[in-house]
Amino acid sequence: MKKLKPWVPRESVEILLGQQSRAFLGVTALLGPAYARFVLRLARIGVEGEDRLIEEYRRSAADEGRFILAYRHPGDADPHLVFHVLTNLIRGRAPATEPDGRPGAWYPSGTEVQLWASPLVLWALRNAGIVPVRHGGVDRAVLDYLVRSVAERRRPMAIAPEGMATLNGGILPELDPGTARIARMAAERLASSEKPMPVRILPLAIEYSYGRTTSLARLGRFLDRLETRIGLDRRGARRAVSEEEIKERLLAIWERLVSIAEKAFARSWGIKPAPAGAGLAERLTGLLEASISRLEAFYGVPPAASLKARILNIRAESLRRVFYSRQEFSAMSPLELGAARRGSAESYFLDKIYMTAALGQFLDPAYLDGRPHFDRLVETAQNLHDFANRLEGMELKHRSKYFLKDALVIAGEPVEASRRPGEGRKEAAERVERELEEGFRKLIRH
Repeated sequence: MKKLKPWVPRESVEILLGQQSRAFLGVTALLGPAYARFVLRLARIGVEGEDRLIEEYRRSAADEGRFILAYRHPGDADPHLVFHVLTNLIRGRAPATEPDGRPGAWYPSGTEVQLWASPLVLWALRNAGIVPVRHGGVDRAVLDYLVRSVAERRRPMAIAPEGMATLNGGILPELDPGTARIARMAAERLASSEKPMPVRILPLAIEYSYGRTTSLARLGRFLDRLETRIGLDRRGARRAVSEEEIKERLLAIWERLVSIAEKAFARSWGIKPAPAGAGLAERLTGLLEASISRLEAFYGVPPAASLKARILNIRAESLRRVFYSRQEFSAMSPLELGAARRGSAESYFLDKIYMTAALGQFLDPAYLDGRPHFDRLVETAQNLHDFANRLEGMELKHRSKYFLKDALVIAGEPVEASRRPGEGRKEAAERVERELEEGFRKLIRH
């Protein structure tokens, strides 16, 4: 188990909103291929639908329109991958949008990154075009900045409407309405400006594949270690030689992990397991909902409509107990600072429930129904390993890097965010959200 380091109260880090330094971009161009290979574990990177991507850059550079890049978030490498593609890989084919000579983008990113970021990562955040945003809440000043920048800058915003990593390429979760809202507000702003132009959202799917880089034998060895770790007795069992046998092993691991979680949650939180006969998905969902309910009661947060929204609201409240403005932080007495340290440490340990729920909400045995795609088997193996990590208190940064993979970025059909003739604002908002979701669904490959 990794050593746990409780949070401490801190000032919110000042980051240049959406600004990028040429020195940083030069470093990424030089080190990007090695970083992709050895840190992100990407063997190959491809772009499909590049013509659509280049056309949106051309229109924006020529002031014929503005656009937002809405990318899917099925893995832990996605923001880094998108940055590398837009900054380095299509350079020379897509027109530059700023004097640094690159197509590029700027990126909203959760404020929580600052909690685990090293000095090197903080330097990167300050120079990569990051806009800090708070999940589960609306900061009017940041929202206004995003809308104004989408409308005025030729360089697009790149954002993940899923709001968090789903870690399942074949599952499209509920999309946060913020992306469509920002696009619509920017479109309204431009429609009433001296230089009106349309606004579009270009959906980008990200597909990771393992068939070329991973064998059944390698996947089996990964499961061997996970089974040993969770105390699953495999003595005398035949080594899996087919995808169907791998699936059976995954389901057995799943059952064992849920049983361990039920015991742990009963002891720590007094949460009773689901009644006898309940399926794996029902048992896990019951645990997560009950634990989130207890956190809502502790923090005084009213329940939201969906489990995902409830989880994000909990994260927002836990971060509120860690970050302070410079004025608040500097005015603390020694006792107040000590109380703030206690509150931050409490939030850190309670956040482990958030981390478990954030992944657990996307775990569903139905993902392996029928004859599962090999990529789904590998994804599920990694997710179950990650779930075991989170039961121990670990985080996304501890996710296994065991498997090398290929990445394909796919540009879909652009969604018009500007109002159509005779279309009201509410109708336009609903249409944009619907078409963006449909656009993502069309791009799911496995």
